[in-house]
Amino acid sequence: MHVLGGISLILFPLLLMVAFAMHFQSISEFLVFEFKYEQVPVAGTVTMLMGPDAMRNFTGPHLTAYFSVPLMIFAAIALGSVLFREKPWFSFIGASLTLVGSVFMAGVFAAWLSFSAIGNMPADQVEGAVSALEALTEMQGPLAITTYLSVLSLLGFLVLAAGLFKSQIVPKWSPSLIFVGTLMIIIFMDLDNLMFIGALLMLLGMLPISLKLLRSEALSDPGIVD
Repeated sequence: MHVLGGISLILFPLLLMVAFAMHFQSISEFLVFEFKYEQVPVAGTVTMLMGPDAMRNFTGPHLTAYFSVPLMIFAAIALGSVLFREKPWFSFIGASLTLVGSVFMAGVFAAWLSFSAIGNMPADQVEGAVSALEALTEMQGPLAITTYLSVLSLLGFLVLAAGLFKSQIVPKWSPSLIFVGTLMIIIFMDLDNLMFIGALLMLLGMLPISLKLLRSEALSDPGIVD
């Protein structure tokens, strides 16, 4: 279990970074920072889905993020197991939030991946495809509920990071990076370059915990807190 947890702590944020990076065609495009998300016109999305770059710009990134969800679960369990002895309530609440939220997160990615089927429609049905996608992506009803509840998966990591910070099981910079990185992904949702930076901070924060788990060392050892 230590090995699986340690690997997940690395692969989960790494897969997120790959998914976010796939939305950019160049470094210069990545370096254009916006702090408010502007919804892409549905007509443009339909055109992209029917074009040759649908896999790179839409299906690929969403599929990569979708595959990160099981790793998210294992990563939360790994952090919770490390934290449980000293801060059991932080461990239980944080891991539980992520476990519940990950179900809805998987549902969100599955829903968006299903929209890629529009790319199989005949070119002369673009107008109908636009109307259909507008209805499907309207943030209301089940899609809205699923989307809002999916945030619980990330809130769980905030709780786990806070518990690790208070417990002093690891150096304080480690949970601090996890907390800030997770918070960036929540605040800047759909702003891929800022979410990439958030995932990178999560990776750096999780790295020392991952290495200790992979070495099967007890995190309660005083020598771990440097």
